[in-house]
Amino acid sequence: MNKNTFVIITIIGVLLSACTEYQPPVINKEKILAELSLSSNGKTEVVKNFPKNFPEVLIDRGNPTVYTRENSNNFEYIGMPVGGIGAGQLYLGGDGQLWFWDIFSLNHEMGQLKGEEAYQYPYERSKPNEKGARMIHQGFSITAKFQGKQITKKLNREGFKNIEFIGQYPVGEVNYKDDDLPVAVKMEAYSPFVPLDLDNSILPATVFDFEISNTSNQEIEVDLNAWMENAVLVDSKSKNKNLAGELVNKVVDITKNEKRIIYSAKNVNDTIKNALDFGSMSLTLLSKEGTITSTEKNQTQKLSDSLALVGKLSNTILIKPKTTHKATAILTWYFPKTLAALNKWKGQSWAAQDHGHPGADTTRYYARLFSNANKVASYVSENYNELSGNTKKWHKTWYNSTLPYWFLDRTFLNTSILASSTISLVGDRLYYGSEGGNQGPGTCTHVYGYTQAPGRLFPNLEKSIREQVDYVPISEGGALKENGEVHFRWFNMGMAVDGQSGIIMKSYQLHQVSSDDSFLKKNYASIKKIMNGLIDHNDADHDGILTGPQHNTLDAAWYGKVTWLSLYYTTALRAMSEMAKEVGDNEYAEFCLATADKGRNYVEEHLFNGEYFIHEADSLHLDSPGTYTGLEYSQLLGQSWAYQVGLGEVLDYDKAKTALESMWRYNFTTDVDAFRKAHPTGRWYAMPGEGGIIACTWPRGGSEALEKGDPRFAAYNNECQNGYEYAATSLMMRHGMPYHSLAHIWYMDQNRYHGSKRNPYCEIEWGLHYARSMASYGHFISVSGFEYHGPKGYISFAPQITPHDFKSAYTSSEGWGTFEQKQTYDSQTNKIAVSYGKLQLKTLMLETHIKIDDIDIKIDGNTPKFTYEKDGLRLKIQFEKYQTISATKTMIIEIDS
Repeated sequence: MNKNTFVIITIIGVLLSACTEYQPPVINKEKILAELSLSSNGKTEVVKNFPKNFPEVLIDRGNPTVYTRENSNNFEYIGMPVGGIGAGQLYLGGDGQLWFWDIFSLNHEMGQLKGEEAYQYPYERSKPNEKGARMIHQGFSITAKFQGKQITKKLNREGFKNIEFIGQYPVGEVNYKDDDLPVAVKMEAYSPFVPLDLDNSILPATVFDFEISNTSNQEIEVDLNAWMENAVLVDSKSKNKNLAGELVNKVVDITKNEKRIIYSAKNVNDTIKNALDFGSMSLTLLSKEGTITSTEKNQTQKLSDSLALVGKLSNTILIKPKTTHKATAILTWYFPKTLAALNKWKGQSWAAQDHGHPGADTTRYYARLFSNANKVASYVSENYNELSGNTKKWHKTWYNSTLPYWFLDRTFLNTSILASSTISLVGDRLYYGSEGGNQGPGTCTHVYGYTQAPGRLFPNLEKSIREQVDYVPISEGGALKENGEVHFRWFNMGMAVDGQSGIIMKSYQLHQVSSDDSFLKKNYASIKKIMNGLIDHNDADHDGILTGPQHNTLDAAWYGKVTWLSLYYTTALRAMSEMAKEVGDNEYAEFCLATADKGRNYVEEHLFNGEYFIHEADSLHLDSPGTYTGLEYSQLLGQSWAYQVGLGEVLDYDKAKTALESMWRYNFTTDVDAFRKAHPTGRWYAMPGEGGIIACTWPRGGSEALEKGDPRFAAYNNECQNGYEYAATSLMMRHGMPYHSLAHIWYMDQNRYHGSKRNPYCEIEWGLHYARSMASYGHFISVSGFEYHGPKGYISFAPQITPHDFKSAYTSSEGWGTFEQKQTYDSQTNKIAVSYGKLQLKTLMLETHIKIDDIDIKIDGNTPKFTYEKDGLRLKIQFEKYQTISATKTMIIEIDS
């Protein structure tokens, strides 16, 4: 196979003329382990001691990760976000208990939540109100009446001994079964999550689907009980013990089979009505069978009363032997005010009149769709079949794959950051985020520039920040200066060069995930202005290399010629060139491409030391912070982004491969302990005994560079930071090192973020649920070799592992589904199925080793007209007319020799 799809395999069976049965390839274990185990020869303090199941575990499908009491420290850390996107944070514990109720917008200032210390000292369930992790009275229980006995057990670790948790975001499944109870319970918890359908994925709601099975040989009467405290004004009443007003729990019969409790407050003054925790909640229980009852019709309690006002619903049913009863509970909330987007920075409040923007609309977007929690509950209930069906359809589509379960988990679960306290969806669907938790406001361009998941799954999120902030002049409330520079924190924080390049890359990605060219045409002038802003500020001589002060995500202005920043810049130039060509701005397209080529040449000829790419010093700023002779893990970020958007190789392939191999040799370690003992400064994002890619090592000396600039910022180079690591190793997947890429993901999932020691769903950098970790989705794009350009009707697949038997999900501008490939020595079959929406194709690109004699293509039994051409392994199929594959339909491509 060519260098882009190189997979280390040995073919079993010789293809003799008499051969009648195809033998699939198997991995060469010894060779792979030798390459994974490349030694630093003492030049850096890294070790490589892999477990015995390497490397087979890296491609084996395996089984879903199941957490139990025994392997999760009694479910102490697990917390999967199960709220809507930007609607507040709510955790599902591994035992099914909800915790960390951050739905009230109360934790909006830095310091109210844990920050970087949360990796070393993670949140624990046993400390229910630790630093912002609010807990309220809520839960479910099961009561079984049998053989003259009545047993009630809570659906959590207090009630059941035997609990299993399978957390495949967005659906968390919890199974309960004890020997002393002839009833087994399965609970699936989720908030509606439908890629491409943002409005149905931002609901302030959590759905619980129950299956209650009678495992005995006799009929059993069972109660499913659900209860919740009225938590309206939960913070306000704790701070004012004499608060006037009442809490109200109102029970409403929706239908014969559906009952709801609406939680609210009344008789409060106008000041209290403006409190962040003033709003409403609801709890609904519905079932097609049995009866649904409530404790009381209505409940009222003074706000000054310290007791919790708890409302309870029950579903009673007679379950026949060996049968299963189904019921659903819906929890909703409505606390639309938020201060998250007021852009407070280290004690300062950036007022609109001083800084040219309104500080963002401080109302959550869901308030434009609903007026209270009851309205949310009614919408979810009335549209349950569609919302639940499409959520579970996506879940099934994602996991209906040949890829390892742990890989699918880790590359997708960081999408749950969208449903954490990090993200707020405010105003007119504005995607606003901190860096992590409540640390670092302003949807920071140099952090969010690494993320891959939002642009693929919910393009309207990325579109909102571009069209409401980055492309909007400061005078109109945006972040765009007259000279084309974009404030990297929206408000008055100047330009970050990597953030500026990221805006260009994300603009190109947004164009590609559109169904037509309207987005590009509408915003081209602003995108070009932003590109020119970076050119004019840092590349006035148009040589393709950034110079002068280069503020970046490592929180300092670097000087000199930095491979990382300049290669990222030249990749942005190439993306800009492609956009310019598509709108007919050919002269500018040629200028951008020519400038990028000059930069590439300089990087290849002057910044490559034979092993990796470096940072060339500026003789006028020798005290500038930087990595200089160090081996830094973001050096090839531009090439990583290039593969994500189909720009191909933007740097000499062999030199880039050598640099990646050096990065693995010198920076990857299965245990950071030795390195951190030698380099003790920096924060802990990988503890002793844990593996990762170290930010910067010094195989050729030069670590004195860490003495330049702010010591705290310089110490970043001693750390392992997830998002940067993902960007580097997703590149390895596309650049001939798939097992290295997989090994890193394995260590992230099964070592650093295993549920036995911290929350698997909360990756930490400077704060909780750190946004940059959404770069993990880039691995998924890379493993299938996926490329897409909606306006051109172009889609491409090139599986990087097990190409003989490969299956994975994909998303497009108007739909999503599954790609499948099977190969033998003389044939190949590809299937492109659509599960949701539609896919429009004009050009299909595949890879095949087959010497083609015939190609047959069918869509729902029909054969479209097409032509094809093959160049090496690349097969290009061009359809005469646009082909539309609608939901539930499949395109089948048969290739024979």
